[in-house]
Amino acid sequence: MTNQTEPERTDLRDDATALQVWGFPVIFAQRLRLRFTDPSNPHGERPSTSAGAPLNVLGHQRELSNPTLTAGVAPNVDTLYSLAFVDLDSGDFELSLPDFADRYYSVQIGEADSSTNTVIGRRTHGSRIPPITLSRQTSEAADTGYTEGRIACRSRFVMIAIRILVDPSRHGDLMEVNELQQHIALTGPPAPPTERTELALSTVERSDELQRPRHFLDALDHAIDNLAASDVPPWVGDAHCRLNDALDRAGDRDAAEQAITEGLVSGLETIATQVKSMGRTANGWAINDAGADFGTNDLLRAAVAYSQVYINPAAEASYPVCEQDETGRPLDGSHDYAITFPAGELPPAEFFWSMTVYYARGLLYANELERYAITDRTPDVHYSTDGSLTVMVQNGCPTTENTANWLPCPPSPFRLMLRLYGPKPSCRWSPPPVVRQR
Repeated sequence: MTNQTEPERTDLRDDATALQVWGFPVIFAQRLRLRFTDPSNPHGERPSTSAGAPLNVLGHQRELSNPTLTAGVAPNVDTLYSLAFVDLDSGDFELSLPDFADRYYSVQIGEADSSTNTVIGRRTHGSRIPPITLSRQTSEAADTGYTEGRIACRSRFVMIAIRILVDPSRHGDLMEVNELQQHIALTGPPAPPTERTELALSTVERSDELQRPRHFLDALDHAIDNLAASDVPPWVGDAHCRLNDALDRAGDRDAAEQAITEGLVSGLETIATQVKSMGRTANGWAINDAGADFGTNDLLRAAVAYSQVYINPAAEASYPVCEQDETGRPLDGSHDYAITFPAGELPPAEFFWSMTVYYARGLLYANELERYAITDRTPDVHYSTDGSLTVMVQNGCPTTENTANWLPCPPSPFRLMLRLYGPKPSCRWSPPPVVRQR
């Protein structure tokens, strides 16, 4: 028998919902780090599509992403990644890169709360960036970001993500990028001994971490410890304590766990709903014009982490997301769809663009063509006589002879994502609608 009143249960649900929205990106960023560094087996063999490596070590993705890559969410199939998660409490790191000539590349520094500290590369420095030193900024009053070869970060753990564009239509281009990766160097202190908590967290299922109260609170507690104090609003600590206290009261434990679980699930539903309408909406697409500049908008930050995570700032890239057709019906592979870009209205990107299909949960779909996106580099794409480009998104092979414009989708709910790298600022572009054909 419980002593909790309905108002008390409502308070617990509300606390859990708010903590889920605030904490989802923080927990997911932590989970991403643990997945890629694999603290239980850091030196184990990894697939060629993974850029994973031990903590404080730079790893290289040797092949473009495909459905075997299940870490993270919504991987791109345009660039190879060189990736490192580093512990700045162990010391400073220096990153040096080769000259990339006319090839697109970028270096993103991601904080432990899933926000982006800095992105530099072709857009900011042309073909080559001078050596960079990364350090943790211990003074709350000091500025973070890039200044004269130094990047000051707020978090203990930060992500270094280097993207290098690959052109699959050019023979040998992948090998050229692999060679460039060999000339990227990250130097710094070795990783400290693995913490017991990190090992424990790395074995928890993601669904448990998001929906089971103890797992959620433990993961959030550890993640908060590695953030800057200024990144954690006071209410977060207060709500965290209230939920923990409720679970520790023997007579009320079951009722408290139920109320908190309901709140966590409600928070996830709120985030998933926001994905469909984050930023502005146009023709069924959700377009986040703010990019990685979340400010105090916790729900936007959570929705971005849910559908993309660690996105670039708006000046570097734009990521329109679509989960509905032209009439608002959810996208589902039991139907066929067409997307027509009128002549002269292809995605306005300086560096490259692509349109990728994912399962609703953000993973790539294995298909007979081994095609996961239509891009500005897709060979033999057919344009109509009026100059328009129509992409067919469907599960089964189109009846037309030309399959170059076919983007296979799963036979179930799915999501589309456009990527515009170097979005041209002269216009506020909106993608065309996704039109159901049958």
